[in-house]
This record gives sequence, C-alpha cells and structure tokens, in this order.
Amino acid sequence: PRPVAYGVLKALTTAFGRCILETGFFHADPHPGNLIVDAERGGVSLIDFGQVKQISGSQRATLGDIMIALAEREKTAEHPAGSPRDLAKISALALDLGVELDDAYLPEGPAAVAIWLFDDATEPLPGGFEQSELSPKSPAYALQSFPSDLVLVARATVLIKGLANKLGCPWSLATEWAHIARQVRRADDAQRDRRRARAAAGPTDRVRFRTLIKLAAAYLRGKVK
Repeated sequence: PRPVAYGVLKALTTAFGRCILETGFFHADPHPGNLIVDAERGGVSLIDFGQVKQISGSQRATLGDIMIALAEREKTAEHPAGSPRDLAKISALALDLGVELDDAYLPEGPAAVAIWLFDDATEPLPGGFEQSELSPKSPAYALQSFPSDLVLVARATVLIKGLANKLGCPWSLATEWAHIARQVRRADDAQRDRRRARAAAGPTDRVRFRTLIKLAAAYLRGKVK
C-alpha cells in the first residue's frame, strides 16, 4: 500500500539524513540485503554496521547547505530546474564539496549533479542533462572527479532513490533532508554563540573556577577557618 511505501521511504531517509547531517557518521554499506522492512508499520531497520564512514564537519555543513538550497530554489515555467541565481549558488556549493566537471559543462553542471543525486528523479535538470543514468546526457558522464569521502553518501542516495522508483513514489531527498539541515544549522549556530560567550568571559570565569578549586583543596586539608 502507498502509505506503507512512503513510511519506509520516510524512515530510511530520516535515518541516513540524521546520521550524515547531524554527526557525519553513517552506515556505509547500504544495499537491500542490509535492510529489514516492516511491511505492516512502514518502518525499516539497518543491519550489518561492518562498514561505516565519517565525513568532516565542513563536508557535513556544505551538504546541509546544498539540501536547503535545493529545497528552496525558485522554479518557474521559464526555468523549471531553478532560477539562474539559485542554480549558481547550488553549483558553487557543489564545487566547494570537491565535485569537478569539464569546463564545457559549467556553470550549470555542478547544480545538475546535485539535483540528480539528491532531488526527485522526475525533476528536470539544467544544462541539457537528463536524469537517466544510461543516457549519454547523464551528469555522471560529465564528472571528472567526485570527492572520495562522499562516494558512500552517494551510494545511500542511490539506494533511497532506487527504492522510491521501485515503489512508484515521487521522493525528494533534498526536501526531506533540508528539514534536518535547518535543525542542524540552528544547533551549530547556538553552539558557536555559546563558545563565543565563553571566550568573551574567559579569563574571569577561569580564575573563579581555579579559586573554587583552591578553596575546596584547602577545606579538605582543614585549613579553611
């Protein structure tokens, strides 16, 4: 049933999204044999964590920015894949991740790769690219280099998009992961604010802490009167 299919997709997408975008540490061997599907409840479990991957904080943050940019891009009849400004932003973020294409495919090529990997398989691609992996116009053929640390992230997206296609469900990873990315961004910003506040107050707080330690030590030695 369709509700069950969407439940499975939602559970799998959320699991990978939270692992990749919140911690950067995730299951790196995603294939059907490592999934246990609860057909009645629409849930899914990942098994066999013999292969895992950790990506850097900067990669995690840039991936999150890409998800948000994909989800928020403005699409019109004239620009069905996204406005030139939005596509330029997505391309810049993809290049920051280390995606490399031949100059002939710039400036829209990196954005096409991002949409191809993370958005719904029915979404039109910019730059004359096509969604089908077998098409000579697939973004895969334009890639010169793809960051090795993110190959396993791409495997997870291929698994989820392939499952969505098999189930006949329109599904955008970018839309689903953008919610997680916004939450992570707010949490990261709050943590940076706390660090700045501690740094600004730094010496005074450290002196007070040391004073308390000295008083406690003196008390234990019986020297406090």
